[in-house]
Amino acid sequence: MRLGLLARIILIVAVAFFAIQLVALAFYFGAGEGRPALGEAPPSLPRQIASMVLLVDKVPADLRPALLEAFSENGRTATIIPALPDDLDPTKGIGRIERSIRTALALRGAQGRQVVVRLDGPSEDGRGDMLSVYVGLAEGGYLWLDIQDRVTVRLLGVPIGFFAGLFGVLVALAALVAVAREMRPITRLAREVDRVGENIAPVTIAERGAPELRTLIRAVNAMQERIAALVRNRTLTLGAISHDLRTYLTRLRLRVEMLPESRHRAGAIADVEAMQSLVEDTLDFAQESFAPTERACADVAAALRRYGAEQNDARLVLEMPDGPAWVAMGDKALGRVIANLVGNALRYGERAFARIDASASPVVLVIEDEGPGIPAEERERVFEPFHRLESSRNRDSGGTGLGLTIVRRLVERHGGSVELDTSRCGGLAVRVRLPRAEPAG
Repeated sequence: MRLGLLARIILIVAVAFFAIQLVALAFYFGAGEGRPALGEAPPSLPRQIASMVLLVDKVPADLRPALLEAFSENGRTATIIPALPDDLDPTKGIGRIERSIRTALALRGAQGRQVVVRLDGPSEDGRGDMLSVYVGLAEGGYLWLDIQDRVTVRLLGVPIGFFAGLFGVLVALAALVAVAREMRPITRLAREVDRVGENIAPVTIAERGAPELRTLIRAVNAMQERIAALVRNRTLTLGAISHDLRTYLTRLRLRVEMLPESRHRAGAIADVEAMQSLVEDTLDFAQESFAPTERACADVAAALRRYGAEQNDARLVLEMPDGPAWVAMGDKALGRVIANLVGNALRYGERAFARIDASASPVVLVIEDEGPGIPAEERERVFEPFHRLESSRNRDSGGTGLGLTIVRRLVERHGGSVELDTSRCGGLAVRVRLPRAEPAG
């Protein structure tokens, strides 16, 4: 608990290396005690070979077969050959054994003899190794000894190097698992931080991992609470002001209605209606900021038909699918999205075109108009609260600057997305992608 992340990773690697070295030493001093290491001959083998070579050199030729026959027992055979085999490469012998045999020969006065040792593999009974030893004789030719002996340390008939390598792989895998376990809280933190960006309400992240990670997670949780409190206070203040303004606007509207008919009275009524629309949108924006997302399902095709029937506006052209198009959004939220988008299209264009693509997932709702459109560099900014494009969407044509903001917030809260593009009519095209859902029951 007190070790930092860097210290933990260093400790894991150090323990892994220590374990490998410890096991290697145990095999060296335990399983390999009294036996030669890989590439080394038993201590008595070089002396026996040197003595055998000197005997072959000194005995008469007619006695050599008897001498070789006497040596050929206990898994050993001895033969005199005129030359080295063609498939034998003298440069690829076992150097340590060859040097041991040369040293033994030199101590007996036989320097400069050619010695080649080849490891032929384990013996048939699995109790040792088969060695082919070739030593040059004084009168020419070579003494070929086929010897069975313990050259490599084996465990259960398998060279000990295999087990050492296998253990090293297992230790490395264990170290990787330990490092992955220490890095898991970082991955979890990154995933939770992504969720923080998708939700307005704070997402409590469990404090796990090294002390540095716990401190970081604690700071992220505290930051979420502070941001949520700040946004909540701002939204509540905005909602309270808008609520009070709506009361005064209603009273002001009643007083204006009692004024005599005139141009000024009509203008005052239009201003009051514009302010009323602004207050309503602001209240909706404040309510949607912290309204909990509920699992719901609605038919976007039915909602669009219902809106068209309520408006009864010939300027709205619908292109509907044959069947229902169920999406993961409630009827109320879906109706608000459709009303805002179609209302904008009719306000800024002569006609509005609405179509639904329900052939794939997610379901796509497209609203297009014939208006001036929105420049590409401004398409992201129009989703900001109260942002207005004065050149094409001014106060004379209506709008509060909250319609698209509310639409994006509703859609993204339900797992969808909103994109702006150029319509086929030259105006604005709004594509709303909503996750497909299955109706209950």
